[in-house]
Amino acid sequence: MTVFWTTGELRARGKSSRQIRRAVGERVIREVRRGHFAAVDADVDVIRAVRVGGVATASTGTRAMGIWTPPDPPAGWSPGRGGERRNVLRIALPRTASRLRDADDASAPFVPRPDVMLHWTAAADLAGSGRTRIAPILVLLEHTFRSQPPELALAVLESALHLRFLRPNDLAALAARLPAHLAPVVAAADGRSESGVETIVRFRLLRRGLRVEILVGLRGIGSVDLLVEGVLIIECDGREFHDDAEAFERDRTRDLTAARRRYRTLRVTWFQALFRWSAVEDAVFAALGR
Repeated sequence: MTVFWTTGELRARGKSSRQIRRAVGERVIREVRRGHFAAVDADVDVIRAVRVGGVATASTGTRAMGIWTPPDPPAGWSPGRGGERRNVLRIALPRTASRLRDADDASAPFVPRPDVMLHWTAAADLAGSGRTRIAPILVLLEHTFRSQPPELALAVLESALHLRFLRPNDLAALAARLPAHLAPVVAAADGRSESGVETIVRFRLLRRGLRVEILVGLRGIGSVDLLVEGVLIIECDGREFHDDAEAFERDRTRDLTAARRRYRTLRVTWFQALFRWSAVEDAVFAALGR
């Protein structure tokens, strides 16, 4: 979707300076910074990235595109208790960029701040940003891997694969942009994964040496998110709460059927996977009798 334009791009579309000013005054478009304009419904954080002087990348870009992105810690969560600050505006800028502005005030110069991270990038790599003002997918994912723990970056990558923002054949090109130690993480990507939480749980359990299968169909039970060591079913809930009473009942009926067939079942929420992992891991090993 085309949502950003420069003055030159609008003039190339036949708009005069007067027409541009009128469109801004009538709130048909909005001026982001001098010479840069956006559709009124453009993503707020992408607007802020453009206001600084770059394009959205990493979590700022994936969130705007609808790719799974690690959620912010819940209100009141203290980083000192194991949380991680994620609500950072991430901006890709060409290395030659100058005259940067504040993300929230185009009249003020940019001053470094903890909630804005600049990713200096070769200008040629940003040429494909187009009028969405979001970094090209390989650049965006590179910055994701450089700014997130491996399992969270893998979850973003698998979501991008699942949504077909890139193809399996693109994985080698992504790995080539990253440090060598991240190549096995990229190679582990599976586009079948439908949930970032599912990816995180799978990756962490594989790292502990457990055998984990994804989206396994079990007779009388149906498809399960993860099957660990052939005996433990793990269902991953990416929602903050269960808002469908019928689905809730159906899931518990599946659990009863699984128990009759000698399977154990654990249900893991996004909060537990991201912020209570040690408790999840302990429960998994206890359920396996280890």
